[in-house]
Amino acid sequence: DRDEMGVCIEPLEAAMGFSSFENYIYRTAAEREGKSDAPSQHGDLDLTIYSMRKFLRLAMQGNPSVLLLLYVKPETCVVCNALGSKLQELAPQIVSRQAGKRFLGYMESQRQRLMGEIGQKRVNRPELEEKYGFDTKYAMHILRLGFQGVELLSTGKLCLPMDEKSRVFSGTK
Repeated sequence: DRDEMGVCIEPLEAAMGFSSFENYIYRTAAEREGKSDAPSQHGDLDLTIYSMRKFLRLAMQGNPSVLLLLYVKPETCVVCNALGSKLQELAPQIVSRQAGKRFLGYMESQRQRLMGEIGQKRVNRPELEEKYGFDTKYAMHILRLGFQGVELLSTGKLCLPMDEKSRVFSGTK
């Protein structure tokens, strides 16, 4: 599937508290299957648009998923206007060391899902478990989060896409 995220400046009514807009989620799998928890398939789109306020709140707390938007390269963006570029320029003022705790927490939740200790067992991928003995998607997320967390804390930024050395296991020690 294809995951896309974005940030919008919410309407004045929402910003002033007269209505509530925090995010918009659209999933082609949910639309196709008629149920919100339908599993995504190849070619599906998972789209989340955050209000500026929610995005900044999550980013300042170190949320690993939303932090990616601060470092995505313009050539990989579907849309990035001048305000989006300005937001990315603010990354050093938004990101803090507390992101490390968020990366570790997210890694732990992925480990627990991998081991079947907490929720989302209905999302298991029997084809991966049959072939490899475990759900490799959860394992991949754990590794990605670890590499990105170390990179962010040691350099203050993220390189996207990930450096090839971090994405390829050579099998050597």
